[in-house]
Amino acid sequence: MINAFALENARLTRLEEEGAELNNAIWLDLIEPTEDERNELQESLGQSLASFLELEDIEASARFFEDEDGLHLHSFFYCEDENDYADLASVAFTIRDGRLFTLRDRELPAFRLYRMRSRYQRLDECNVYEVLLDLFETKIEQLADVIETGYSELEQLSRVILDGKQGEAFNDALSTLTEQEDNSSKVRMCLMDTQRALSFLVRKTRLPTNQLEQAREILRDIESLQPHNESLFQKVNFLMQAAMGYINIEQNKIMKFFSVVSVMFLPATLVASTYGMNFDFMPELHFKYGYPMAIGLMIVAALTPYIYFKRKGWL
Repeated sequence: MINAFALENARLTRLEEEGAELNNAIWLDLIEPTEDERNELQESLGQSLASFLELEDIEASARFFEDEDGLHLHSFFYCEDENDYADLASVAFTIRDGRLFTLRDRELPAFRLYRMRSRYQRLDECNVYEVLLDLFETKIEQLADVIETGYSELEQLSRVILDGKQGEAFNDALSTLTEQEDNSSKVRMCLMDTQRALSFLVRKTRLPTNQLEQAREILRDIESLQPHNESLFQKVNFLMQAAMGYINIEQNKIMKFFSVVSVMFLPATLVASTYGMNFDFMPELHFKYGYPMAIGLMIVAALTPYIYFKRKGWL
């Protein structure tokens, strides 16, 4: 699908998907384009697009470069998959002849939010660099919201984890913690990737003064968010370790109980096995009170270690 946008009264206006009108577009947003749409773009504007396999490459030389087809940036955007788990989607940005081309394989929250805002917000410089930086700015705002939401959820999870009472709520909290750790790692990846992309943009292009300041402002926002995300990641790890500690303590209690019970019954088992031996001469077999005596010995043998462990405070 091709979403084409042109400038009208300093606002982005969506155009119909006609080849003749693509020439008037300042931003062409392509979502999983078909082969026909790729050919249409090639014929109308002479622009070739990267393959989705190329989007997955993480080497800097393959993500940030300039060639005859324009300036290319490949950047990760935070999103959620069909199961509501955190995911990263790679977006290819290309700037050529005063146009911005974006290529992606799915709808993304940052793009949806920016399109909604563009209906009411006016562009100051009305150039492609402003659109590109506005998209990155929206992306950083989304990541900040993810971090803030993570802190809010951790406040609730910490009460459940630090209470130490294992049950369904504890298990759910542990599962949510693993998701939070995954979210935090993906946010960190997005922040680092955006920082690299903006540094390349500032280094390789002569941005207008306002866009240069906007890029530096976004870089400062990234630098301020990174410690917050790192703190969130450390808190998640602390709660994970605390949860594992409580689980180990509970398991140790269970193993301690079984160990004490085993030791308690060892002497009684010795008595029972002794009188269970099949020897011809065993005086107790003919003793009138032999059976009560054996039962008594077993009870005394079981109670003695129990009383000892109780006095030692092991029970």
